[in-house]
Amino acid sequence: MRPSFTLGIEEEYLVIDRATRDLVPEPGEAFMAACRAALGDQVTAEFLQCQVEVGTRPHATVGEAVAELAR
Repeated sequence: MRPSFTLGIEEEYLVIDRATRDLVPEPGEAFMAACRAALGDQVTAEFLQCQVEVGTRPHATVGEAVAELAR
């Protein structure tokens, strides 16, 4: 029997300039396009433009969500 709830995992990443190690105020559309090409709709921009969120789809168990992150 499946549980009556689902869960997901979200990871938040800050985009850092490799040379200065400062936050990148606007990573740009090319960066987000590359992220979406790799991860599809699992990657979204955040309110803070230097932040990117990657999330799993809804799952019935923690193990399923962890397995998705491992891919």
